[in-house]
Amino acid sequence: MRILCLHGRGSNNDIFKMQTAGFRSLLDDYEFDFVQGQMPHTEGNWSLHTKDFSSSSLWGYFNLLDLEDIVETEQQVLQLAAENGPYDGILGYSQGATLAAQVLIKDALETAAQDPEHHHPPFKFAIFFNGATPSRVFKVPSKPVPIIPDLTQPLALKFLHAVKANPLLGSTGLYPAAHPTQPGRQMLTDGTLGMMKSDAALDGKLIQIPTLHVRCETDVAEHGEELYNLCDPQLAEQYFHIHKHDFPRGYNEMRGIARLIRQTAERACEL
Repeated sequence: MRILCLHGRGSNNDIFKMQTAGFRSLLDDYEFDFVQGQMPHTEGNWSLHTKDFSSSSLWGYFNLLDLEDIVETEQQVLQLAAENGPYDGILGYSQGATLAAQVLIKDALETAAQDPEHHHPPFKFAIFFNGATPSRVFKVPSKPVPIIPDLTQPLALKFLHAVKANPLLGSTGLYPAAHPTQPGRQMLTDGTLGMMKSDAALDGKLIQIPTLHVRCETDVAEHGEELYNLCDPQLAEQYFHIHKHDFPRGYNEMRGIARLIRQTAERACEL
């Protein structure tokens, strides 16, 4: 089994290899390929693990306020899978899990929709650790009219928090607008591309492959529960830990996670 691994925002391959070493040692017949982000992280060390690597360069995968960058990053992952694959699964933590989910959704809605009979998904299964809710970036048919942002909408709050947290992202051409084809739904747009948060109540089950969701049950819904709801419940397993948004740890947890990863991979092979 070959699995593509994507670290969290503000991390790097060395940190992610350390975080995952416990369960990877129990899956020594699996191959794990780590791909490091290319966007410098400027917000400091927030995690127990990243503080131990305070002298290391920290990275993310995309600028969430740059829609073209998001599209390009998703396409890079799909190109990597095509050129360096085949891969059996994809595994991500936090932003890496979000990117993995967005890649799967993009492939399902765009590539698979064009030729469903001959389509082969880039990954047969996915492992999400504390996966933040994925967004979707799409072309808008005409320049949208700005609206007053509804701060009860999660995407609007996420936008404002990102601008406040990172001074390098303080200038952006994004503005809130109404979705062009879904009345009542809001998006962020640069006038050419739009971005909206995926919502199972509106979009349905967008991920139709076996998935494992490792998350904290008492964390906010945006850090795992909403992503789980976007997946086929007949093909999804969950493992709950107590570490909020930090990475799970401890021998017993690593054993349980390793067992469920193997179970998810085996289920994918049976389909």
